[in-house]
Amino acid sequence: MGQSNLWRAFLATVAHRAAAPALVFAERETSFADLKHGALRAAAFLTDLGVRRGDVVALQIPKRLETYALMLACLRLGATYVCLDPKNPADRTLRVVTRIEPKVLFAEAPLDGCPPQTTLVTTEAPSFAAATWPQPLPEVDAHDESDGTTPAYLMFTSGSTGEPKGAVIPQMGVLSLMGWGRSLLGPIDEQRFTGINPLHFDNSVFDFYCGLMNGATLVPIETSQLTNPQGWSRVVTERKATVFFAVPTLFLLLDKISGLTPASLPSVRHFLFGGEGFPIEHLRAFHNRFQGHAKLTNVYGPTETSCICSSLPIDEDALMTAGDGFVSLGRMHENFSHAVLDPQGKSVPVGAPGELWIGGPCVGLGYYGQPEETQRRFQQDPRQSAYRSIFYRTGDLVREAADGNLWFVGRADNQVKIAGHRIELEEIDFAVQAHEHVRRAVAVVAGKDDNRELVVVFEAAQPIAAAELAAWCRTRLPSYMQPRRFEQLAELPRNANGKVDRIKSLALISAAIASAPIHTAAPRLGENVETTLREIWAGVLNLAEVPTDANFFDLGGTSLLMIRVHTEIKRRLGREVSTNDLFAHPKIQDLVRFLDGGA
Repeated sequence: MGQSNLWRAFLATVAHRAAAPALVFAERETSFADLKHGALRAAAFLTDLGVRRGDVVALQIPKRLETYALMLACLRLGATYVCLDPKNPADRTLRVVTRIEPKVLFAEAPLDGCPPQTTLVTTEAPSFAAATWPQPLPEVDAHDESDGTTPAYLMFTSGSTGEPKGAVIPQMGVLSLMGWGRSLLGPIDEQRFTGINPLHFDNSVFDFYCGLMNGATLVPIETSQLTNPQGWSRVVTERKATVFFAVPTLFLLLDKISGLTPASLPSVRHFLFGGEGFPIEHLRAFHNRFQGHAKLTNVYGPTETSCICSSLPIDEDALMTAGDGFVSLGRMHENFSHAVLDPQGKSVPVGAPGELWIGGPCVGLGYYGQPEETQRRFQQDPRQSAYRSIFYRTGDLVREAADGNLWFVGRADNQVKIAGHRIELEEIDFAVQAHEHVRRAVAVVAGKDDNRELVVVFEAAQPIAAAELAAWCRTRLPSYMQPRRFEQLAELPRNANGKVDRIKSLALISAAIASAPIHTAAPRLGENVETTLREIWAGVLNLAEVPTDANFFDLGGTSLLMIRVHTEIKRRLGREVSTNDLFAHPKIQDLVRFLDGGA
């Protein structure tokens, strides 16, 4: 791995890339030398705020020069950083912050109830600006350096107990990831990474460590501020990004708007995707379109194993072997050990399904402040007891072929992937059941491929409007976990043990959901455009009312939901409106004027 800690690895990168661009924003480029200088000033700033080795620093801010400098400063100090979603509901942020008790929380706005031992610094505070930071610390502190077991960062995921889980990732795991990145991509110095993944999302680890920390230029794209997918492609092209890593859902979205072509992404030479399965027909078309222009690689890895642990180059053989299913997860990388075990902890025969257990130095250190969850998922290798050997139980059911390729066959629990986000359905159950009139609720996933949606089936003491439960969930769950439908039943189906049966619940409503559009009203001649648009938005966003001057994305809308709006406008109004025009007019009042002008 070459280095024993991440900060020294960064210094080695700067030594040979000092004048090269490290970060390319719209307004400026920052060289590696300047980024190092900024990180050392950020380290001095954090030190003045009381941050020491072992402390946690929380960053709930968009991608800015200061953001990356603060992440690097934590590595210099041996502190642990955690990136939180700036659009998290305040309730969820407070629960996370209360558990980790960060020494400092950087956020865009104040947080009511912030722990008294946490210093809150908002992005509007004068002290947040890099220009105000004190003189830099020395490059290294030889008397207090991190080692491979020092935590680098926390990454929060959904939790089956109803509480988010913060995976603690050691520096040696990330150093191993960086080594794999170099072996995969060749001369990193010649690469530019898109940096499109949100910093609170696991895929961003690849952008930051395999890209920037290895010496590649990073092109940060803040999708929460640049909501038009056409804009993403424009930034990728204008800033000449060559490596593009994202979830399949994002690539499918670009494909829907004709943005996934060599003509629209001419600079990209390597696409990587992971976090969910890529529908095989779409993947074949993707491969054929870019053959001879760019490589495609499928990657796999739970958050708890330092982001990526296996990969598969996409070629004709990989696509042919997949048949009508998904391609394989590839073979396990170096520095990982693994086993496919049955429920009794015994190895299964080659080709038989079992749970994937992953071991080695890249396995995380557990969940921050959650010893019970740590004990449940990080367990001793059941095949031997001579010494300590901790494996992470992924919950993924796989079969391993004779050639070492792993094939995903399902889950051993209720974890699902929506747009690449890992969701424990129980967390949604608990959130809905916290409503005073709900007796029991279960979340299920209806639909297929990129048309899947979260649905909650519930029992209640009295009738509850879907809009009321949707508003309730928006105060407790992040946007990617928001249910899109609520179905109230007199009684939820139970299994033989008297527990609510999630599978039967899904079966009860799947047929109805498949046959029922978002709105049942048929197109009417002379229909009021503004009224119809408000109805469409309300249905897609699960809102009772939609103000005409509100921004679609501020109401919880996403790029994928805008595609659904596009479909409904065509169905309800019979109007051909490009998706690009919808993204350009994210307020109903503006969209009405646009449609009237183009009538």
